[in-house]
Amino acid sequence: MTVMGFVEEELAQMWAEILDASDVTLGSHWQELGGRPEAVRTLADRIDEELGAHVEPAGLLDAGTLEGMARLVRGAMAARKAATAPAAAAAAGPTAGARPERPALSFAQQRLWFMQQIDPDTTLYNVPTVLRLRGALDHERLGRALTVLVARHEVLRTTYGATSGVPHQVVCAPARFALPYTDLSAGAPPAAEAARIAAEVGAYVFDLAADLPLRAHLLRLGADDHHLVVTFHHIAIDGWSVEIFFRELGELYGDPDAGGAPALQYADYAGWQRERLQGDTLDALTAHWRAVLGSDPQALAVPTDHPRPRHRSFRGAVVTRDLGPELTCRLREFGRGERGTLNMTLLAAFQALLAGWSGTEDVTVGIPVAGRTRPELQELLGCLINMVPVRVGLGGDPAFRALLARTRTALLDASAQQELPFDKLVEALVARRSRDFLPVFRVMFSFLKEQSDPVFAGLEHCSLDLTGPQDTAKYDLSLYAQESGASVALTLEYDTDLFGPETPAALLAAYEQTLHDAITFPDGPVLDLPAVRFRQSGTERNTHRDR
Repeated sequence: MTVMGFVEEELAQMWAEILDASDVTLGSHWQELGGRPEAVRTLADRIDEELGAHVEPAGLLDAGTLEGMARLVRGAMAARKAATAPAAAAAAGPTAGARPERPALSFAQQRLWFMQQIDPDTTLYNVPTVLRLRGALDHERLGRALTVLVARHEVLRTTYGATSGVPHQVVCAPARFALPYTDLSAGAPPAAEAARIAAEVGAYVFDLAADLPLRAHLLRLGADDHHLVVTFHHIAIDGWSVEIFFRELGELYGDPDAGGAPALQYADYAGWQRERLQGDTLDALTAHWRAVLGSDPQALAVPTDHPRPRHRSFRGAVVTRDLGPELTCRLREFGRGERGTLNMTLLAAFQALLAGWSGTEDVTVGIPVAGRTRPELQELLGCLINMVPVRVGLGGDPAFRALLARTRTALLDASAQQELPFDKLVEALVARRSRDFLPVFRVMFSFLKEQSDPVFAGLEHCSLDLTGPQDTAKYDLSLYAQESGASVALTLEYDTDLFGPETPAALLAAYEQTLHDAITFPDGPVLDLPAVRFRQSGTERNTHRDR
């Protein structure tokens, strides 16, 4: 799954409008979608006007793909910011260089490390993956590729020590990466046994002080059917990095000398982040978020089926729903007409539904952002993801058209100010008496682009399954909307301490109806749409609210 940054989303929207294309992905090529050289001038003008970045049309043509153009635009935006920002805020980007004897963790890593210390047996921050490989696989060759890949990226061979309670990175020397191999083809039904082993690897409890942050196991289900099971600890990886990992693994499988050592390692980024986020830069980011959220912001309290327990168990479950190609197409077209992306349209409807369900006109949800705001960070493997609040007011009985405009503004603003780590935001804005495991927001929304499967030379087909465990919940509710062909697949993860299965299922049904009604009647008050006033049968008398 790829969480696209706001630059990529805005560019995809521009491409869709200029080229009249409906399926624009990171790998899409301008000319292959019919983009003529003269039309790139229109694209350059749109980028200048809407993103404030001046990029030469010739450079855009040379970049070719959406991903390549996004790198150019980010570089132009960073240059413009550096030229106009105060000297204290115009810091150079991260570079490789001398490090302290005990390199510090990034802010994201520090939070994950502390959470693991609180509950050493937790697997909540495991990232399980399964790569399905069809064809004549050479497992020795695959093992060598893994060894080279782990040697290439320091973060994959880093453990985490602590001195007087302060964690630091310990980068281990490159060594052969052991890849266990099990042949399941002659035994019990291989698919069931493969699923069992994958679950076992996925539930591995990492000792961050001693273990490398990934485990792998190669399973043979048949002559031309293998599963590579890899489980990472989140301290070393995020969704963007998972795609880098498997793309490079495929390249190294085909050519052991492909690529080379990256110019930047994660420890360099972590040191740069800590040096940058202080003084005037930190003060400016904090002031911005205080202006957006106010002092001591409170999380949205949705009605629950059961009282909130004193301590969270993180037990969860999921319900799913597919929006279907017809509705998805209509949503894309409506958003395009309002200068909004599909992401923005889906988020606006979700906020309307949450407002109607909770009886509030002030909705804040959390969204994941890639954290790769500089060109140097695009190919860096590690945990750069951050969570940012998106606050939208529904006062004044807005129509859905107006709500989408508000959501667009709020989402772009949050994305542009994503550099402040969420923990630093909480530390600065939330009073200690108000803090719990879920300050600022308890509902999360994530829009995921359809992933590109890696390529392995000589193999017929490869597919990557990023579906994690479905029995945990980090938030009260987490809505994942993933592009899947011409449709959007919805997955709603919910806290089973708070909700029975009927409420999340009814909520998804109401969400689909809200989307349909919102774009069918976009000029009437959105809070008057019947589905927005979502109430499961019996919710009125059984609802519990935080007090």
